[in-house]
Amino acid sequence: MQADHWLSRYASDYHAWRKVYSGQDLIAYQRPLGLVETAFDIDGIHYGGRADVNSAFTVEARTSLTVDDFRQRITLAWANLRILHVLLMATVVRDSAFTSREFKLEIPASSREAVENAASTIRFLQNSHERIEIDDFFKHCTNSGRVIDSDKSLSELLVLPSEPLHGGTFRLTFFLVAAHETCDGLVLLGNWWPHFLRLLNTPVAGLERSLEHERLPQRLWARLPRAQEDLYPRVQGSIARQRWYWAIMRVLRHVRKPPPQGFFNPLKQAKRRDHAILPPPKYPDVFEYSEEKKPPINGHRIGAVLSRTVTDRLERLARAVGASVGAACFALVGLSMMELEEAKNPQVPLEQRQPFVGSFPINPRPFFGFTSLADSCMLTFSDGIWLPFLPSDLPVEARLRLLIRQAHRQLGMYQKRLRSDKLKGSWDPTDPARVIASSYLVGLERIEDKKPEHLRSGISPQGAYPAKWSLGTATCGISSMGSVKKFLQSGKYKLDEKATEETGFVADYRSCRTCVRARDGEFLVGVSGMDDGMTFDVSYDGNEISEEVASFWRSNIESILEPNVVARL
Repeated sequence: MQADHWLSRYASDYHAWRKVYSGQDLIAYQRPLGLVETAFDIDGIHYGGRADVNSAFTVEARTSLTVDDFRQRITLAWANLRILHVLLMATVVRDSAFTSREFKLEIPASSREAVENAASTIRFLQNSHERIEIDDFFKHCTNSGRVIDSDKSLSELLVLPSEPLHGGTFRLTFFLVAAHETCDGLVLLGNWWPHFLRLLNTPVAGLERSLEHERLPQRLWARLPRAQEDLYPRVQGSIARQRWYWAIMRVLRHVRKPPPQGFFNPLKQAKRRDHAILPPPKYPDVFEYSEEKKPPINGHRIGAVLSRTVTDRLERLARAVGASVGAACFALVGLSMMELEEAKNPQVPLEQRQPFVGSFPINPRPFFGFTSLADSCMLTFSDGIWLPFLPSDLPVEARLRLLIRQAHRQLGMYQKRLRSDKLKGSWDPTDPARVIASSYLVGLERIEDKKPEHLRSGISPQGAYPAKWSLGTATCGISSMGSVKKFLQSGKYKLDEKATEETGFVADYRSCRTCVRARDGEFLVGVSGMDDGMTFDVSYDGNEISEEVASFWRSNIESILEPNVVARL
């Protein structure tokens, strides 16, 4: 198949890593970005860092080190993390020979060079700021110029000022900014942050040995993550049958009945603000506040936490109807939006109410047998799920039970597995084979749509038969991680003086807050389970949803299972 054909990137090793030499010396590894990776790269470079991931990881720590040794210890742990999870140290370049944007991983010639490279992407803010409030820092991060430069690095680590606690310990927050093409929520919470915590608790000698061994070219080569499109199963059969399969796929996407239109997010303002507003330059040594670097829209984060009591109640309801806690979280978000919509538009008769539609990304790894720890961004797309509108005069638990059942049934349709390594042509819209093939086509379309107009090719695999896609019909987006207790849990590391004497520095997990720079119209709810209850991290378009109105949503979802609470907007 010719290299520029729209199918050339499907299950073909099109994105394979290759070795780059300077004379006889191996100096780098390089590969084209996959479709999903390319879409996020376009977000970052053309739209002011849109979709970049921002994550605040907080630990309680104790140290006997001097300030300089303390910083060197953290830098050494960061250098190890970059070496062990190589996209953290990658850049994105345009390769003229291959006319594509590509990951490039330069191979450090020594441990010293690896540490120096890491030091160039870490900043300690203790000297310039006495104290930093995390929510305020998020706001400045997502509303100023892009933090990272993909020509130099796809990640940067900011070490916020420590805060002393009782008993000789202190609170320390690491703030990671990473291009979305490098990671997703499963990567961050299930792999990178837990590994970083282990590295922080590793003695210096162990960190130095690890770095010297793991920086070797053959070790780096073994860890290079493949693009998800290269892992897709091939379509079975002859060339003619494969052509037939893709022809049918495109026709089905054209004639399919799209899911119902959901009601519009009730948090959105009647009139959208058409420009971003820069915050005051509170952190000029960290962020770029110039008009030239201003992002196209304001993006905000808001967090909500269900108390342990409310979380237990939600979990009991899920068990009572034989559903997952993930389904219960979807239902709770839907129920909250229904109450807010009813409060905003009370005049609409029930029979005219539209359903709640929640879009969500799918983790595709199980579809193609990927069982290793997630170490790069992999996503596929779905129509989302829809839940019938239920009025607030019905008992809250009765409403939730019904919605949880609906959510569980629909989510379960996307949790199937491929039975072989080949696509066999199932036409069930939730069959993994069709989800993968459809997601590939969606990926091509998303890239074309996201490009600035002067860079678009005008080529679509659908030709004259456009797909009936449904992302615009969603009330909001939901991304559920489930419980992260198996990855991150307080109490794993002791913080007593004995432990400190042995290694000089000890740290134990306390919390993690994450968001992305929102896209136009986005209200994306990230859900995860912690020890103290269910946590919701929301990234939203601040040009369309005010911070005051977003706080109403937080109050509603935190209290919706509390007695005698009435929604207001």
